[in-house]
Order: sequence, then structure tokens, then C-alpha cells
Amino acid sequence: MTKVYGFVAEFNPFHNGHKLFIDKIKQTYHPDVLIAVMSGNFVQRGDFAILDKWSRAQIAIDNGVDLVVELPFAYAVESAQYFARGSMKLLQLLEVNELVFGTEQKLDFDNLAQKIIHSRTDFQQDYRLSSAENLTQYYQTLGIDIAKLPNQLLGLNYVTQLIEQDYPIHVNTIQRVASEFSATEIRKRKSQGLSFADLVPTATVNNFDKQKIVTWDDYFPYLKFQILSHSVTELHSNYQMVEGLEYKLKKEIKWSHNFTELVERVKSKRYTMARIRRLMMYTLLNVKKSEINNVYNNPYLRILGFDERGKNYLNGLKKGNVDLITRVGKKEQKHLNLEVRADEVRQLITEEEQNFGKIPYMKGVN
Repeated sequence: MTKVYGFVAEFNPFHNGHKLFIDKIKQTYHPDVLIAVMSGNFVQRGDFAILDKWSRAQIAIDNGVDLVVELPFAYAVESAQYFARGSMKLLQLLEVNELVFGTEQKLDFDNLAQKIIHSRTDFQQDYRLSSAENLTQYYQTLGIDIAKLPNQLLGLNYVTQLIEQDYPIHVNTIQRVASEFSATEIRKRKSQGLSFADLVPTATVNNFDKQKIVTWDDYFPYLKFQILSHSVTELHSNYQMVEGLEYKLKKEIKWSHNFTELVERVKSKRYTMARIRRLMMYTLLNVKKSEINNVYNNPYLRILGFDERGKNYLNGLKKGNVDLITRVGKKEQKHLNLEVRADEVRQLITEEEQNFGKIPYMKGVN
């Protein structure tokens, strides 16, 4: 049987630690095909990807990945549970039979995931604590310490989804070490005007030099306009706008001078910083629950790049099971309305087309 290995990544940005991870997969498991499901132009914590999806996909292919498929906005800008649900769905559609992810500790992920599934009904929210504290305590009762181990939490969610959805995908892990490179450190150095060339491939540095790097500071005026120009009823219709947060936004936007200040004013013990940042992204883009549901109900595979092995694998994939998208036209709009709109908002600052006329990066393809 063909050994098809898949993993999930943001590559925000692609750094030497990612290259080490890819090399370890190949050295340890010897996959016939290695597939990355990668977040597009928006990432899980409610932010803009620091480099666009096309350049990140190309760097990944040039560094050993055979096929890169886009994780849609509807999956990518979500909590760990739904991020995992969407990404595992795509791996299943890609007929991946081996999942691999990095973990800080060696754990029996299958056993822990079973515990999570069977104990969910026992979880009681303590409203004196923050959402993060509640979640941390919940996992601690199961013998899991997630406080400083984000990859471990994502891994648990991946395995939980595989079990719940009954996907025939085997789980493998790569041990992460403390000395590995950090995307957070790279973004920090970039913001401080410091060199990070020692942490990334040359291609990543070159793309930083070529691309306009966007942040929430660029989009705060647009977000402010959305909040001020829409009624509380209209704001309430946005995805995950719950428990009167639309009123909180209306109140706090008048006193907020930048994005960071607005998030600080809106966040509370009940809602984490990441949750609020995602809500701000939904508000900026006017995202509706129906649009999120549409992506879940009509999944697709958006191809961003491949090499010769990736091309051959795609040619053998059972096309009738899912829509496979390599370019954007009228036919693809039923799937990509939300993705295109989100990318067009990004283009307000970058002025770099992200959809129409774009085709996957092809390395060494005849």
C-alpha cells in the first residue's frame, strides 16, 4: 500500500524548524508521498499570515513537501477543536493513511483522546475562571498538562477527530525539542527590525523583502468602520457574535485608538485573546455562520503547489469524491466566495492578487 503521510501547518512563516520536521518525517517514516494541509492567508489566532499562501506553499514544496493543499478560512480561523475537524476532513479526502504531527512530550494520544470523548459530558464551566483556565483544569483532570504545550493540544484534537469521525488514518509523532526554531521569535524580530536570517531558509528572507507585510494595524480603520456603520442587530448576525458582544464592541470602539487597545477592552475572563481576535476577523470580513456551514457541508481541495510525486498522486486520486480546485473561475465560486472575499480584503493593503489567474506552484513537473 502507498504510504501517504499528511500533516497540518501554518508555516507562518516557514523556518528552519519546519525544514527539520519535514526531514525527520522522511528519515523516520520514508513516506511515498508527503502532503501538507496549510492555512491560507489567515491563521488560527485571528491574524493575517505574515507571507501570502502562494509563497509559503512554494517554499514548502522546495523544502521537501510533495503537495500543499489550502486549509480554508472557515477551518483555519477557528478554535483547536474546529481547526482539527476541518484539517482532518481534508486529510481524509486526500486519502492520507498516516497523520504525523510534532509533540513536546511522548503521550498515548489515542488513550487520552478516548478519555476526552467519554468525559465531555462531565465538564462543568467555572465562570470564576477564564476559558483558558477552565480548559487547562479540565485537561489536568485527565492527566494532561496543556498550559505550555500548544502542539500537544492540537495533536489531541487531531486524534479526537479521527476517532469521532472514524477516519482510517494512523497517528505518528515527531518529538519536538526546546531548541527548535520559533515562528513567534521570527515575527518578534521582524517587528523590532532585527535580522532573523539565521532562523529561516533564504527563500523566506527573500519573500519578506518582496512582499508587503500586513498587520491588524493596517486594518483597524476598516474594522472600526464595520463596527460603527453596522447596527447591533447586524453585528449580532456575524459568526460567533454571542452573549451581547455586539454591544460591547459598539461601546468600546469609541474609546479605542488601535486594534490592540480594542481587544484589551473587549476581552474578559470568559473570552480569551485568541477568541476575541478571531471575532474581530469575522467582523472585519462580515462572516456569517451560513458561510462557515457551507464550507463544512461542501468541502473541497484547493491545490497550492506540488512536485512530480505530488502531481502523480493527484492524478490517481478519486476525483468524484470531492471537488479539486487548481484555478478560480465561475464554477469554483460556490466553494470560494468566503475565501475570495477574505483575500480581497487582504489585497486592499498588499495589492497582490490571490485568486484569479493564480495557478499552483509546480516544481520539476513535466
